[in-house]
Amino acid sequence: MRWSEGVAIAAATAAIALLRPKLAEQFHQVSTRSDVYALPSPEQTVVLSLGYRAALADLLLAHVLVSYGLHFQEKRRFEFVGDYLDTITTLDPTFRRPYLFADTLLTLQPVAPRWSDYERARALQQRGLEALPHDGELWTTVGQFWAYLAPSATNDPAVQQEWRLAGARTLARGCELIGGNENLPFHCITAAAIFTRAGEREATVAFLQKVLAISDDEEIRRIAIGHLQRVLGEGEVERVNARFEVFRKRWGADLPFVRKDTLLIIGPAFDPSGCSGAGSTAAEACVTSWRDWGDRQR
Repeated sequence: MRWSEGVAIAAATAAIALLRPKLAEQFHQVSTRSDVYALPSPEQTVVLSLGYRAALADLLLAHVLVSYGLHFQEKRRFEFVGDYLDTITTLDPTFRRPYLFADTLLTLQPVAPRWSDYERARALQQRGLEALPHDGELWTTVGQFWAYLAPSATNDPAVQQEWRLAGARTLARGCELIGGNENLPFHCITAAAIFTRAGEREATVAFLQKVLAISDDEEIRRIAIGHLQRVLGEGEVERVNARFEVFRKRWGADLPFVRKDTLLIIGPAFDPSGCSGAGSTAAEACVTSWRDWGDRQR
């Protein structure tokens, strides 16, 4: 290294050491006070995507998540997060992650959320439920938000009741789509309790019977039966239990090696030769679906 190069490096190092503290202080004094939303309307953004709608939706969601973290660092509201989510879900209506994150992104911010943020989250989630009607995780997540979290953000009893009931119905649908979430049956029981407190007796009974039908967990069944006893009385619960016992016997006699959900798809066993001819469909042993079989057990 020549001496001139060494002098240049030393001078640059000295300049950085001298100027950096002052520049850093000025940088930290500068703060962003408001956001700028540069995208056109969701419909125009669809046109501008040039057919790459899913790719643009991915890119925008990545931007939203990074910006969300930066807004937390700067301790200010992410003003246009709802507009971004509207655009993303318009670009790709079946993109599930924006629906799963909507409640967090809109209502969990460095500043106190507004009630309009909860309403906008609900509108986005409702769009997701319509686009993904068989996504059990989404129905459960949305039901938890509507039933548990959102009602605490308002002091209006009527609004709280409406949100809780909507959440209970959504959780009930999530229970019908039960998957690998081991905590879901407990949310099902909580949904039944919400129906009970709201005076929805018939909804409570129908829902608890569905829980008993889909769950093999003895603890969940014990809790569900306890709720049914409080609503219907012990005698009626015994009748319900007897019906499920008949179902288990038919299960064991036909396909004991398959799971319950598989058996419910296959349907009850019947003898085709014995069930042919006029009037044979009236016999209980000749029903071809568990729905018809259940109706005959009432």
